[in-house]
Amino acid sequence: MKTLTTFIIILISLCANGQTLQQEINKVKTNLDVSSTQKLDMSLDALVSEIGDKRIIALGEDTHGTKEFYELRSIITKKLIEEKGFNMVILENPYEDLERLSQNLQTEPIDSLMKKHLFSIYQTEKMKDFLLWLKKYNQSHTPVPFKGCDDSYREILPEMLSKELKANMTAAMEKILEEFKLRVELFPSEFYTKFPEKKPAKVDNYGYNREIYRLIINLEKEVKKENIVSKRLEELLMNAKNSYINYEMVYTGSIITRDIVMAERVAFFAKNPTAKIVVWTHNAHISKEVIIDNEIGLMGRNLKKEFPEEYVAVAMSSFSGSYSYMKKRLINDDHDYGDQLYKEEYPALPENTFEEKLAQNTAEAYYFPVNQNIKNICAKLPKQKLKLFGYRINTEKDYYEVSPGIMYDYVLFVKNTNATTPLFKYE
Repeated sequence: MKTLTTFIIILISLCANGQTLQQEINKVKTNLDVSSTQKLDMSLDALVSEIGDKRIIALGEDTHGTKEFYELRSIITKKLIEEKGFNMVILENPYEDLERLSQNLQTEPIDSLMKKHLFSIYQTEKMKDFLLWLKKYNQSHTPVPFKGCDDSYREILPEMLSKELKANMTAAMEKILEEFKLRVELFPSEFYTKFPEKKPAKVDNYGYNREIYRLIINLEKEVKKENIVSKRLEELLMNAKNSYINYEMVYTGSIITRDIVMAERVAFFAKNPTAKIVVWTHNAHISKEVIIDNEIGLMGRNLKKEFPEEYVAVAMSSFSGSYSYMKKRLINDDHDYGDQLYKEEYPALPENTFEEKLAQNTAEAYYFPVNQNIKNICAKLPKQKLKLFGYRINTEKDYYEVSPGIMYDYVLFVKNTNATTPLFKYE
């Protein structure tokens, strides 16, 4: 009887906390009018006013394939650029590819650039609309670069380094860059057939790319020896090292996680006091606390730690609807960005989800700041399951037990959402 009484008390307490959470959200929320783009734009004025004095605004999403999230991010980003002086957008996409896209935005067709340099999940109508706006904006204003914070292994990077060093190129640098480019372009077997003298006694899965990392370090030494200084060169070398450092570190039994790589790439630009950056990435990455496997959330956690008063995490969440996915999952698995997007309905919600609590509100769409009262209420509740869908098809197992109250500064919630509309058919 005592056990049953204790259980009932706990249950009543949880219900009371749940009700209090809804009451507190109702006190501080702002409804969003999603009936038209113009009305949605106007209803986001207050949010932009609240966050616009910060320097790093991370706009998250609980799936990479939700049309409404891209519309929200596009509107917020445009307003931050036009009204608050933001001067850079960073996407969860391979760095080298977005460098090429950004550089050629004014001269090449948008569709062609998207096919060659955007990860397939982003090849959608909403992304094209934003790029067309950015292209037009950059024609009459100081250009806003579109950067990537993920890594990849393409010949683009040694080509960009060669271009940057052209006026100061030494024979030693030229030799290093030539081998760098060849190692990226060729499979190990092809490279060692062409250069048998470079084949090690023991070939393993990591040694080939480990040599690329060492080439980059040697290039950096040559640059320092020649006293060549430029912010652009520093950026390229930092991103090159970040892409390949784990091939060196794996031999020490430790690696730098993907979230840390993304944090370092954003932080590089944020260290410039005049930089005002919008980051487009997943809710899991922007979290201010590490939430899964001592890894996911390291990006947001590290940025919050390094820029405590300047980093703002804005999550986007939904309750029901459909989303887009692709069958390949790894962002740098290959460089054929020709994976078809498919549409899928959300799986049945497991019990005790944060989304279900948010959906109890009568508003179809709204946002709220995660204030101290909400944090305190969430702290008293048991961990709740939160939807964190990636690029692939998802199940109820992709709802993770976390504490949403400590993860974000703001939450934008749209009750019913739809899959993105793909631009291209690859099948």
